[in-house]
Amino acid sequence: MTGSRSPGRPLGALVELVGIPGAGKSRLAQALTADLAARGIVTRQPQAPFGPSVPTTRRLARKASVAGAAAVRSPVTTSRVLRGAARGQHGLGNLAGRLVQWLVAQGVLASAPRDEVCVLDEGPVQALWSMGLRGDVGPVLAALEDPAAWRSPDLLVVVEVPPELALARLAARPSRHSRTQQLPVGEQLSELQRGADLVDRLAQWWAGSAPDAREVLHVSGAGDAGAGYPELLDRIAAPPRV
Repeated sequence: MTGSRSPGRPLGALVELVGIPGAGKSRLAQALTADLAARGIVTRQPQAPFGPSVPTTRRLARKASVAGAAAVRSPVTTSRVLRGAARGQHGLGNLAGRLVQWLVAQGVLASAPRDEVCVLDEGPVQALWSMGLRGDVGPVLAALEDPAAWRSPDLLVVVEVPPELALARLAARPSRHSRTQQLPVGEQLSELQRGADLVDRLAQWWAGSAPDAREVLHVSGAGDAGAGYPELLDRIAAPPRV
């Protein structure tokens, strides 16, 4: 994180939460927003306009607009990601959905204010996770070998939770927007376990995908203010590292 800051206020930061469905990313994002605001730090969730609580037609229209603008802004990288995803995804519908998720994350990061803390629970690393859960994300990672070619968060937070607990949370959800929920019950746990391994793989890749080491923090999503949460709050509120 670089740049100037006002006295007594930390420089803005782009914080991405990544984890399996049911890990508690949305709950953690809300907690961070409230607790950082209590410390006088301006915090927002820029992906709220695309959340499941927004009416479907409006949400899809917003995603299409942001995704289109992101593609126009970075046509070469978008083309490379599309070719990589096409080699690793199964079916045109799946390919389109994963590409839109990636482009929306890129658009949100591009427009995020740099003097505030922005917390994302569906950022670019989570989009890569979606590509890799039922496909091969390797070709896309190869397309992103130049870190300057795509928008990335300042801090990656891995939200850890036992797959069994995540499964119980998904079963209790009234909504069914997670692809894992659409699987037969007997296959859901194995997908969550595979997904947890993929989260770790992508976190390691992201940390080493730039010349300077990128920072990854781990937080428990098993309950409110879980292990690592106080340290995460202090890290975000600390003066920027220059």
